[in-house]
Amino acid sequence: MEKKQKIILFTVIGLLIIGLGITIYFVIKSESSPYPKDPIVQNSLSSTDQSVALKDTNIEKSDGYLYTISQTVMLEEVKRFVSTTNSQLVQTIDETGSFYEWQKDSDYVIYELDQNTVIFSIAKGIAWNEASINGYSFTQFTNNYFGKNWQYATPESEKQATGETIYYSKRELSGKNIEMVQNHEETDYLAIKGGKIIYGKILLTEFNRVNTKLPLINSSDLNEYINLAGYPKDIYPDYSPIQKTILSDIDYKSDEFENITETLKNCQSSDYSIIYLYKSFNQLNLTPVYKLDLLCEVKYQNTMYSIPAIGYVNAIDPKYVSTAE
Repeated sequence: MEKKQKIILFTVIGLLIIGLGITIYFVIKSESSPYPKDPIVQNSLSSTDQSVALKDTNIEKSDGYLYTISQTVMLEEVKRFVSTTNSQLVQTIDETGSFYEWQKDSDYVIYELDQNTVIFSIAKGIAWNEASINGYSFTQFTNNYFGKNWQYATPESEKQATGETIYYSKRELSGKNIEMVQNHEETDYLAIKGGKIIYGKILLTEFNRVNTKLPLINSSDLNEYINLAGYPKDIYPDYSPIQKTILSDIDYKSDEFENITETLKNCQSSDYSIIYLYKSFNQLNLTPVYKLDLLCEVKYQNTMYSIPAIGYVNAIDPKYVSTAE
């Protein structure tokens, strides 16, 4: 009997040791995990009831980085920019913490804090020693006038009827583009004419990388989540291919045009990229997002027409995401 009791005692002790070891292992593993302990707030995306089919879009699992959005206001730097580019500009609007404007004749500098951008137009131009603009040109410009060494993607260019060429670029983080909901998805643009920059827009927000990785889901998992109610995603259709022809007589502000937009359906993905979507200075976090190139359908006069669209979709494993109320 005494022998049996010893065996039972040793067995219990052994099981306790094993259990304690397993507990310690998972505690250490949890503490050393590169992923966040608590879900992060995803408020760069809303949600839409529009369904999306990924088709043959193949997305592999990967990790992304989390950035927080600095609340640093660069008013003093903007004031220096004003005095450097046109010292005769006079401040006409001063809405503290919201909106500032300097103006004289057709020249102006506007600093707005909703998106934290500076927009300017200087008729005499800012002398520039390049015939065209590349990504490094944006780095030079922001370094010269705002003291920042930001990196930019190769810009898209668009020649204007008035002679200038506009270069649209996107700030880069960890080799990924930051995008905004604009015609060219740009964060910044500069217009050059006769060797001078005559107008532009510069995003002044800074982003701080957090020592936390985010697990990004693959296309198989995304297929399970993407059409669930409330899953974070935005879709931006491009009506321009039919707006100048089929819809040429319809005012885009009219109820008729709105009725057409409500027929949008059958959005199918053809390709994707990983980007960071920035909408607001008060966004809190900058997170990786899947940007989907879509082809959708709209109905007009009982006929279906195909139009391109862009879908921005949450890329992070949903258990690590919370949506803002």
